[in-house]
Amino acid sequence: MQPDWQDFPHTEPTTPARGRRVWMGCVSLLLIAALLLSSASGAVWLLRQWRARAAAPQPTRQPAEIAAAPSTPPAAEREPEAASTAVSPTASLTRTLTVNRIAYIDRDGQVATTAPDGSGSRQLTDTDLRFQFPAWSPDGERLAAIGSSRGGAGIYLLRDEAATAEPEPRYFSRTENPFYLYWSPDRSQIGFLANDAENGIALRLTSADGETESRVLATGSPLYWHWTADGAQILAHSGAAGTDGQIMLLDAAGDGAPEAIAQPGLFQAPAISADGRFFAYATDHADGVSWLTLQGVDGQAVFSEPHPGSTAFAWHPARNLLAVINGRPESTLFYGPLRLLDADSGELRLLSAETVVGFFWSPDGRYLAYLSTPALRDDVQASAAPWRAPAAAPRAGLARLRPQPAAQPSTPELVLRLVDVTSGEDRLLTRFQPSFIFLSQFLPFFDQYAHSHSLWAPDSTALVLPMREAGSNYVVVVPVSGEPPERLLRGDMPFWSRQ
Repeated sequence: MQPDWQDFPHTEPTTPARGRRVWMGCVSLLLIAALLLSSASGAVWLLRQWRARAAAPQPTRQPAEIAAAPSTPPAAEREPEAASTAVSPTASLTRTLTVNRIAYIDRDGQVATTAPDGSGSRQLTDTDLRFQFPAWSPDGERLAAIGSSRGGAGIYLLRDEAATAEPEPRYFSRTENPFYLYWSPDRSQIGFLANDAENGIALRLTSADGETESRVLATGSPLYWHWTADGAQILAHSGAAGTDGQIMLLDAAGDGAPEAIAQPGLFQAPAISADGRFFAYATDHADGVSWLTLQGVDGQAVFSEPHPGSTAFAWHPARNLLAVINGRPESTLFYGPLRLLDADSGELRLLSAETVVGFFWSPDGRYLAYLSTPALRDDVQASAAPWRAPAAAPRAGLARLRPQPAAQPSTPELVLRLVDVTSGEDRLLTRFQPSFIFLSQFLPFFDQYAHSHSLWAPDSTALVLPMREAGSNYVVVVPVSGEPPERLLRGDMPFWSRQ
C-alpha cells in the first residue's frame, strides 16, 4: 500500500607564356575556392541562427495545475520480474569506450581497478593511507581519491596502471580534512569539500597538475555544487533553507563577487541542464513553502511550482528533462514518487509511485535506474546506523568520512528498478543489501554524487553496486538486459569510468 502522497502541482596569373592550360587551371582553382568560401559562410550563418534560437529565453510559465499521470502500480501488485520488451528509441550519445573500467576500494582500504568482467584487476596503491570514494577524471586517464590516516587526510591523484605507484598529493591537512571531491569537466581542477574551523565547511579548488596550492572558493554548511560544462563557473547552494542560505554562481578563477541567484528552499544539490540553458533548484518564497524552480538563461524563472517535503532532481544527459522526487508534506526528506519534468513544455508526468530514495540517469539518457526499499525508516542514514539521531531534524550536509565499523550493522534491503523514460516500461533488476558506506554516506546525497561518481557503465548496459553478502562487501555488476547480477570481487565504493 502506497503512502498518501500529496500531488505535485502542477539551438597576374602569369602571362600565357606556358599556354592556356595553366590559365584555365588557375581559374578552376579560384572557382573552387569561391565555392568553399560560400559553403563555409552558409554554415556559419546556419550555426548562428541555430544558436540564436537555442539561446532565446522561453516564455515565463505561470503556475498552473498539472495533473499527475496515472500511478504505476506498487511493487506488491507487479510481477516480480517483467519480461524484457522492445525498447523505444530515445536520444543517444555516441561514446567511444577507451577506458571502461571500474575503480573500487579493496579490503585493505586501497584503490584498485578491474575490467567489467572482473579480469585485469590492478592495485593502484599500497600505503598506510586508507582511501575512500575514488573518482575518475572525465577522460578516464586519472583517478582522485580521499586518503586518510591518523595524522590527517588529503586528496591524492592516481593513474590506472599495472605498476603500483606512489599517490600524488594535491592537498593535505591534519585538521581540515576533505570528505568529498568532484573533478571539473575540463579535468584541470578538482573541487572538494573540507572541514573549516570558522565556517563549518569550505569548498576548495586545487589544480590537477599540482602547480598551484588549493584555495577556498566558498564556505557554508551544508554546501553543494555543480560545475558548468566549460569548468569556468560553479552553481552552488550554501547554507540551510531560508535567509541563512544562498544559491549563487561562482567564478572558478575566483574573480569577482559571487552572483546571488535566490534564497534556497528545501533541496540539496543544484543542477545545470546539459545545454546550459536551465538552472534547477528549490527556492523559498518567504512564505515557508519551497518551490521547485527552473531558471532560464535570461535569469527568469520558466517553471516554478510548490512541492511538499524536500526535493532532489537530476537532468537528462542530453535533453531538457528533469527527473524529480519529493517527500511528504511536513517532512524535510526527499523520498517519494519519481516524476519527469519537461523544461521546454512544462509537462510533468509520473514515472513511478514507489517511495524512491535515489535515482541515476543512464549515460545515453534512455533509462532511469532507481532505488526504493520496503523497509524504509524515516531516514536512510538512520536505517544504516540505528544509534544516530533521527533525521527528521535538518541534515548538516554531506557526511564527513568516518571509519567503516569492523562489524557492520545490518542494512535494509534495497530494490533496484529500471524505467524507460520514453515508453514508461518499468521492471525489476534486483534486490540487494547495500554496503554500510553506500547506505550511510552515498545514497543520502545521491544528487550530489551523481555529478561526480558514476554507477553506470559508459555504454549504458549495466550498473555497478556494492552489495553485502555473507558478511562481506562485493563489487557487483547488474546488467540492464535482465541477466543475473555478476559478483566480481570483494570490495566497496565501486564507480565506473565515464569513458
